[in-house]
Amino acid sequence: MSPVFLLLVHTDPQQAKRLLQRLVSVGRCFVHVDAKSDLSAFRIEDPRVSYVQDRVDVRWGAISQVDATLRLMRAALAGCEVSQVSHFVLLSGNCYPVRSLEEFRAYSRSHAGMNFIKMIPLASSRKLHERIRHFWFYEDLPVDGRKFTLVRLARGLSQLAGKLGRRSLSLFPQWHFGSQWWALNPEAVEYLVSHPLEEPVKRFLRFSKAPDEIYFHTLLAHSPLRHSVKRVSGSGVWDAANLHLIDPSLSRWFHAADYEEIVASGRWFVRKVGSGVSGELCDMLDDMDDDLASEQDRKTA
Repeated sequence: MSPVFLLLVHTDPQQAKRLLQRLVSVGRCFVHVDAKSDLSAFRIEDPRVSYVQDRVDVRWGAISQVDATLRLMRAALAGCEVSQVSHFVLLSGNCYPVRSLEEFRAYSRSHAGMNFIKMIPLASSRKLHERIRHFWFYEDLPVDGRKFTLVRLARGLSQLAGKLGRRSLSLFPQWHFGSQWWALNPEAVEYLVSHPLEEPVKRFLRFSKAPDEIYFHTLLAHSPLRHSVKRVSGSGVWDAANLHLIDPSLSRWFHAADYEEIVASGRWFVRKVGSGVSGELCDMLDDMDDDLASEQDRKTA
């Protein structure tokens, strides 16, 4: 059994391709490229890598993130031998392995019955509960990175008005959130892609904040698989990180100077890295993996 990697990418094709070239050594890869981006820029010629053709125009903090992830999950289920999959591992193009991928494959195989998806009840704090209690408009009035636009002004005014209302939360008695980046076993993935409440839950979460950090967590929390997920306390996705090192700022890009901190974390992946700022760091992580592989070869020789 081996992990299968699911990648959501939209920028920095150089870094995304570098990541793919590392991952294919231990598992198949399925890639969703944002419909706004040129798919060919992210393509590598390797039979172990497949690209989703029916792509989504993904918008930050919006329900389209969930749609893209579901399409990726369905493509992976259809494109691989599920009985040979230990976990489906969701990554972005700005994630990178910290430890040996061969060790990760062994770890995934030995924990095949587990799901690596931590969750925090949204009702545990007022600020968190606002993600679903109020109305948010990231899908219809998308973020584009610019500071001053009419769309940004309209979104701000709409969300100010949205905070005056209170939404009915009738679908589930309790909603949960956690990190977008998880590792789920095939049973959990098959459950999620065939959930009977997919459409009503997505309609509700269309007007929530960062539904990709809510949708999968809440469905699993109310599923027959709820015993296989872990409930934690905290106030942000860094508190509910699964296999990743995630900085609480959520905006920090890791550099070569952070190497010791990253390795000492004991995590399997780090987020965020990029081709322009993290090239030397990725070289160092690759060299460490190569050294470990060479040492293992010497022991087995």
